Amino acid sequence: MQQKEHPVERSQLETQLKAYEQWKADIIRTVKLYYSWLSKHRLATDESEKRIRDCLSSLYSDRLTIAFVAEFSRGKTELINAIFFSDFGRRLLPSTAGRTTMCPTELFYDQQADQAYVRLLPIETRLQDTSIRDLKRKPALWVTYPLDLESADQVEDCLQEVIKTRKVTLAEAVRLGMYDPQQHPNQSRPPDFVEIPKWRHALISFPHPLLKQGLTILDTPGLNALGSEPELTLKMLPSAQAVLFVLAADAGVTRSDLEMWQNHIKGFQRSRQRGLIVVLNKIDTLWDELQDATSIDNAINRQCNHTAQILGVNRKAIFPVSAHKGLLGKIKGDDNLMEQSHLLKLEHYLSNDILDSRQEIIKDTVTAEISQMVENTRGIVATKLNGIQSQLDELRQLSGKSQDMIEHMMTKTRTEQADYMRNVNSFQASRKILKDQANTLRDALDLKKLERSITATHNAMADNWTTLGLKSSMRSLFDDMRGNMQIVVDQSEQARKLIRSIYRRFQNEHGFSVVQPKMFSIMRYRVELEMLYQEAEIFRKSPVTAMTEKHFVVKRFFVAMVSRARDIFFQARQEVDSWLSTALEPLTFQIREHKEQMERRLLDLQKISRSRDTLESRVTELENQHNAVAKQLTILRNIHNTLNTSYPVAKTTRPKPKLVSARKSAG
Repeated sequence: MQQKEHPVERSQLETQLKAYEQWKADIIRTVKLYYSWLSKHRLATDESEKRIRDCLSSLYSDRLTIAFVAEFSRGKTELINAIFFSDFGRRLLPSTAGRTTMCPTELFYDQQADQAYVRLLPIETRLQDTSIRDLKRKPALWVTYPLDLESADQVEDCLQEVIKTRKVTLAEAVRLGMYDPQQHPNQSRPPDFVEIPKWRHALISFPHPLLKQGLTILDTPGLNALGSEPELTLKMLPSAQAVLFVLAADAGVTRSDLEMWQNHIKGFQRSRQRGLIVVLNKIDTLWDELQDATSIDNAINRQCNHTAQILGVNRKAIFPVSAHKGLLGKIKGDDNLMEQSHLLKLEHYLSNDILDSRQEIIKDTVTAEISQMVENTRGIVATKLNGIQSQLDELRQLSGKSQDMIEHMMTKTRTEQADYMRNVNSFQASRKILKDQANTLRDALDLKKLERSITATHNAMADNWTTLGLKSSMRSLFDDMRGNMQIVVDQSEQARKLIRSIYRRFQNEHGFSVVQPKMFSIMRYRVELEMLYQEAEIFRKSPVTAMTEKHFVVKRFFVAMVSRARDIFFQARQEVDSWLSTALEPLTFQIREHKEQMERRLLDLQKISRSRDTLESRVTELENQHNAVAKQLTILRNIHNTLNTSYPVAKTTRPKPKLVSARKSAG
């Protein structure tokens, strides 16, 4: 199966994604350069190496994830084909009438795999108390079909798996959590058999240029899948940089659309300023040859305004499109059809706002971390440069001075050295206080203690099958976690104050360069836990929860919400450990460097006291050192500047695909 050759001018999304990936490559190269510099100048520590490795790992694994969410028959999969896969001149994903994605599907490019594939997780794995994330680490449980990219028919046949279903007995459907009789109270007689998805989850690795550049597409089925797979709603969707909620223009916001929005999508508005998009698809159903273009546009705008009002979103977040006509327009190279489909406006938003948002996240986390390390290193080197300059000034003033003056300077230096060592001893005492605070912090984030609390709650919920008892246990567990998080808030604030006072003392009394120590803020984790707490409250009070079979209530609560809480505590603990290991590191280097310079200064005075001949050679030696250290500062400044650049905004015009002939040649 051949992809058509790209036109000279790529789509804007592809161009911007390529610019973004190049920016990341430059950041990775710069981080490696900084690590080499640290190693060369013996400033690398085990902790700094770990921090750099973690940052590089984050950059390498960073992916842009766009999730598509919709009820059945909204044209969601057609929209994916239109935006991302029109270059293949056919529907890569099955989206014809009556055929729709039945299981959550991730499309990406697996760099570690030898060939493209479809990997499918059997629906029976729902019987396990294991998250999809953990199941991804167990390839033996998945069914894998290699994709033969030379055969379009073979690829199409394999991709049909994502729409397959199977009939099972009612008892089996209930056991798998795919049917709850309590949610069908109007049925006079329960069915003997129920049609359920054949697969629970699908992974598709495909060598598409956009996927190769780090794009991941998450295609989710309708309301039933979101409700039965809470991990999808509570983990996968929140981690996406963009969530596209797809509606049908001819139907508007239906009851099931509104239920999906309120129960599974609306919550994202609290946690993101952008990236939540409503797509009003199938606007071609509003086209009417008996009406002029203005009347049609007015009808579309009325539908958009009505949708914005019902969902409570800004009108600018709603994009009316025709995925079908957009796909057709791209394949035929029909500019007029493309213009009418409005697809380009949506692509423009994805290629600019979403990538900008992703870059801000990288800059606020990874590059900010390395930038602070570089700044601290610059402070250490600047302190060294100042020390060399002070020695130079002092030695130059000794020319022609009497022996008594040199003796006086030696006495003064010894006094300064004694004062300095007293502060160093005080520094060691402060480190002990910080260590005690660290133990309190670590105890509040003790993962073993958290696991014991989780296990106790699970046992209590297993023994108490009343709805009130289950809800009480859920609330109690989250109250305990919030209490521990408050301890971390209080102790981390005390630790921050102590660290700042230690730095300030050496900066004020010994002229150390102003270095901002690495600081830890628990607020991000506290906010995440509070948001999760609110979601847990909604889950506890939801009528759906009250109607759902209790076994699945417990399972969903622990697989989705409790596992997320565990992740929050795990990440907070890791960051606390890193902070406490590195907070005093820059000052420790400066203390060591200052001590060595004072000892060298005293030794120089002693040598000059015995022989004035050493004065000139020592001045020359210090001048050479000064020049070398000044060059090191320049290198670090350049590294810092590179880390804080943004990727260029590429200016593109829409390509005009020459698809008819290319499609024929592609067969």
